[in-house]
Amino acid sequence: MHEPLDPELVARVELAGVAGFPRAHAQRLIDRFGSARAALGASPKARASRLSPALAERLEAALRAPVARARIADAAARGIAALAPGVAGFPAALETIPDPPLVLWLRGTLPEGPALAVVGARRASARALACARGFAAEIARAGIAVISGLAYGIDAAAHEGALDGRGRTVGVLASGVDQVTPRGQRALAERILASGGAWLSEHPPGTGAHARHFPERNRLISGLAAATLIMEAREKSGSLWTARHALEQGRDVLVVPGPIDTDLCRGTNRLLRDGATPILEPADAIEAVLGPLARTAPPVARAVGEAAAENGPGAAILAALADGPLELDALIRALGLGPAALSAALVELELEGRIRRDGARIARARAG
Repeated sequence: MHEPLDPELVARVELAGVAGFPRAHAQRLIDRFGSARAALGASPKARASRLSPALAERLEAALRAPVARARIADAAARGIAALAPGVAGFPAALETIPDPPLVLWLRGTLPEGPALAVVGARRASARALACARGFAAEIARAGIAVISGLAYGIDAAAHEGALDGRGRTVGVLASGVDQVTPRGQRALAERILASGGAWLSEHPPGTGAHARHFPERNRLISGLAAATLIMEAREKSGSLWTARHALEQGRDVLVVPGPIDTDLCRGTNRLLRDGATPILEPADAIEAVLGPLARTAPPVARAVGEAAAENGPGAAILAALADGPLELDALIRALGLGPAALSAALVELELEGRIRRDGARIARARAG
């Protein structure tokens, strides 16, 4: 037996589904009557007092043939959940942003805990792509979810990095979550779901991606996160819209500096000139989200710390390398060991054939 649908959720889905009825006008009705449910329970005359005649007629025509319950049930049958502010499951971070979504549609599981948005150029340089992927991997290992838009370029690299770090990542779509846009990102999107992440959209299933959806989508990317990290963006990049949304939402804007002689970094470098926080290494971004203590005791060190307490620094090093190779400075941050103690433990592990080094990069030795 199915649980009854929340009346507020049903009312919001109904309002959001009225063709040609702007979200701002729907929100105005909600604010006036106190809830979507109350707005739809009011008289047509009371609703019309807040709308133009054309919009009032459009709304009343739609309400004569309600579709919300069928739309929610159809989505649920395909593994898609409808979420609304004030209703269980809706991300709290989006409840207080300017221009919050009326409804969200979710496939997968939204991660709990801290999150960082990572965005940037679609046609990014190889340097920026590698940087985004490496940063996102370390951010994910620190227990921070990575939020991005599933676009080509930096977005894709950020999602890939989060998966490399065995963390959670959320793709926020400009289409409905019954389809992936761009289509070429389907395989990556499926890996996000398989890893325990999610696809999220404010557009109902069956909605295609339109140009106007992308700037609106960006406010959700920044709104879900404690801060937004931007890598490589031209002066008119859509990523700069995400930065503006972040500032309007009271979130920090973080920027990886780039060369001054390339248009690829013109937008990000201007953000730095205007006061954005420069990020020189993953630890800077982790600290921006988790606070200064993250440098000495990041979440990634929980299992590592337990291993060290029980079996000494050698076991802690092997635990830290369980998810893949690390640079020496990242290993130092994860373990919190002094250089002398770490060096001695590394030498012992190397002599035992349990680790291998490639310059400053350290990895577990392959079995056999």
